[in-house]
Amino acid sequence: MTRRLALSITMMLAFAGSAFSQGKFDVYGGYTYQRTGDAGMNGFTGAVSGNVNSWLGFTGELTRHSKGVTVSDGQDVLGDVNVSILGFRFGPRFMKQHNDSVSTFAHVLAGGYRMSANVESVLGGETIDVSASTTGFSTAVGGGLDLRVSPRIAIRPAQLDWIYLGSMSIAGEGFGGSNGFRYSGGIVLRF
Repeated sequence: MTRRLALSITMMLAFAGSAFSQGKFDVYGGYTYQRTGDAGMNGFTGAVSGNVNSWLGFTGELTRHSKGVTVSDGQDVLGDVNVSILGFRFGPRFMKQHNDSVSTFAHVLAGGYRMSANVESVLGGETIDVSASTTGFSTAVGGGLDLRVSPRIAIRPAQLDWIYLGSMSIAGEGFGGSNGFRYSGGIVLRF
């Protein structure tokens, strides 16, 4: 996993030189909702994209989603479960400028994720706190719409992605991969 991350960062830095030499890159940040398997999670996405030319760029993104639930048997609270997923991906982005204020893009991003789970419960007056985490391969394939507000600012009302989280193992228990979708919306700053 560490080798894959190092390779992704190296590739991003190699392409960043040509992208930034043209002075065209953007920074995106926004709210995101991700649903994989049966779990819907809220979070944020941050991305930096460098443009090689008018239609090709490269994007690196960092996402975090979390969810907490309280488990009860109908009468008593049995405990709290908190899950978070940190994703990091990189890949090509294909863009189309439709007019002065509307542009669309599609991307294929690959990288990894780290899922952490924490369970806290009180049994017989004693607090039990158990944590576990795992890492795996992840992809995001999709696209979005940017609406220009000014030469340096755009609104991204919709970015939709198919998400895949590779096989995982938590506390020695193996689980197959999980896939789902992600919606994101936010602000784009262009430089």
